Amino acid sequence: MSIEQRGSLAGRQDRPAERPAVVEVVAGALFVVIAAVGGWSLLTNPYLELGQVGSDPGPGFVPWLGVWAIGLGGLAQIAWVLMRARAAGGLRGSGEFVPARLWLPVLLIVSMVLYHAALRALGFIPASLLFAVPWVAIIHWRTGERFTARHLVQLPLEASLIVAAIYVVFHYGIQIQFP
Repeated sequence: MSIEQRGSLAGRQDRPAERPAVVEVVAGALFVVIAAVGGWSLLTNPYLELGQVGSDPGPGFVPWLGVWAIGLGGLAQIAWVLMRARAAGGLRGSGEFVPARLWLPVLLIVSMVLYHAALRALGFIPASLLFAVPWVAIIHWRTGERFTARHLVQLPLEASLIVAAIYVVFHYGIQIQFP
């Protein structure tokens, strides 16, 4: 190892570690919550059960693997961030949880709940179009694109193509019946 390399390594060791952001812990916690909700759903689903007889674990085995992987991954994320925070002297908050940043995720959650309710009342295609058109517009807006007259045709067309693709794959490919 040359003198320059040793000097640059020593410089890195002298510098304090960067404090991890609070949002990194929240991301891990979100995975744990998703795994808990998924686990509860699997526990209460009478159709997905681990095999009662024989060596075949049954159709519920693969979802349980996913739930455990997501949950343990979330716990590992939390532990890793907290260890880094301890070494760096704490967590760094950079304004992640202010209303100016939270309105979009809150809007997504509210719209998903409304979409779920609209599915039964309207059916898959109308409810999905009502959901997809505004979200395609929001995605375009968040990329910094300026809206023009062509978007009056483009946004509904994009949403229709997305809904149609999902319908074709699930209805004809996987043969799932939609409401």
